[in-house]
Amino acid sequence: MNKRIVIIGGGVVGLATAWELIKRGHQVQLLERNAEPGSATSFANGGQLSYRYVAPLADSGVPLQGIKWMGKADSPLNMRLKMSFQQWRWLLQFLRACNSQTNKMNGDHILRLSLLSRQVMQSWLDEDNLADFHWRRSGKLIIHRREYDFNKAAKGIDPQYQQALNADACLQLEPALRHISPSLQGGIYSPGDETADCHQFCLALLDKLNASNDFSLLTHCEVQRLNKRGGRIIALETNRGTITGDDYVVAAGNGSGPLLGHLGV
Repeated sequence: MNKRIVIIGGGVVGLATAWELIKRGHQVQLLERNAEPGSATSFANGGQLSYRYVAPLADSGVPLQGIKWMGKADSPLNMRLKMSFQQWRWLLQFLRACNSQTNKMNGDHILRLSLLSRQVMQSWLDEDNLADFHWRRSGKLIIHRREYDFNKAAKGIDPQYQQALNADACLQLEPALRHISPSLQGGIYSPGDETADCHQFCLALLDKLNASNDFSLLTHCEVQRLNKRGGRIIALETNRGTITGDDYVVAAGNGSGPLLGHLGV
């Protein structure tokens, strides 16, 4: 049954969701709080399409390493601790996940989702005639400066699609790394990984959506509350009035938490 679906958030996730729903025969209304879709995080987001290099942050050595990272400007993990129940609950869940077994399980889940993402992207490239968004299959090289990190990463690769390269092979593949050669231990190369321009991808999707009679866009629309009844969302309260649909998708990035908090999500 075709439905009227309201999507909150016009970034790359909201636009991609809208396009897939349109392709499946649904009507879609997209709500964007800014003047244009794709103008917030998705405007200058990293354009990496790295499908096979999955590495959940929660791992056995991360808690100790995280203490060393604290306060460093280039730290991959940093947080400002505050008196927040949600933050401390998340931190406890994160610490419980910092073990090898959970890391492998989460990595397997992410990989399946990642490969599905690649399949969908390839079908869009082959069938949907999207405007150019600078997509190319350039490959990706993840370098390691610690022998322990490189050896651990090398054990987790899929040899059919990835290669563990020693330092000399990394330099041959990318000569620009020569200035760090004394500290280079090796790298994981994924030749099938891709890159693209995230903002241009948003614009390409928006062009396709605007050509559909089943799509509507409402900008300068900020959702203030999700109203529910009997375990279901029944309406959205916005600065532009009440909006209803059959189903709702929240794709508001870091704005999703405040919207969903009172629902227990």
